[in-house]
Amino acid sequence: MIVVAPGPLGEPAARLLAQLAARGVTLHADPLRLPAGAEPVTLAVSDGPFVLDLLALVRALGGRPFRVLVLSRLGAHPDARADSLRRLWRLEEHVRGGGAPTLTLRTAPLVGPDSPLWRKLRARPGLPRGGRKIVNPVLEADVVETLARALAERVPWSGWYELAGPDAVTLAELSARATGSPGPTAGGAWEPPLEEMLEHRLAECAPWAVRFALTPTPLAAWAGREVA
Repeated sequence: MIVVAPGPLGEPAARLLAQLAARGVTLHADPLRLPAGAEPVTLAVSDGPFVLDLLALVRALGGRPFRVLVLSRLGAHPDARADSLRRLWRLEEHVRGGGAPTLTLRTAPLVGPDSPLWRKLRARPGLPRGGRKIVNPVLEADVVETLARALAERVPWSGWYELAGPDAVTLAELSARATGSPGPTAGGAWEPPLEEMLEHRLAECAPWAVRFALTPTPLAAWAGREVA
């Protein structure tokens, strides 16, 4: 399987693809330099600092079969307050309008022992609104596994899914878990940006779990504490 990421994708998309590459997925950054052959191609797109020219990419593939993976984020909507979420919605619509088989995955805040958000919370940052915001964090490893399963599929892609964990916790509760866990704080970041996170609504993980035959990992299974 060949995945083409045309241009900088931004985070967390770039990091997720790097983890797929570590699992043996072939990644290319330039559709003009693909190896010869007729193997289908997956175009991976997200909201990095580039303008997606889908028609130009299609021409570059020269008739080679392809599909599109849109790495979006929870909250993408035309009426979102955050510019980044409106931009993601426009990207989703642009790709859907291209007519190619498309799978759109919207990720909730990614957590895990080494995720940027977990490292940030380990450092005990100040929390907006007293940390009362409720989020559905998803284990980063579950997202990577979902991508691997999706890429292995041979059926035509369609639809969109929210990749959100099974636990609804406040940001303060999530922070308390992180500060009690061992590990570094270097490389920590609000991912997604706080302005996006504050727009999140509760998400339902069942459609994603059923679609990809995956059981989302509860926080207690890796963070070592019961969910408050």
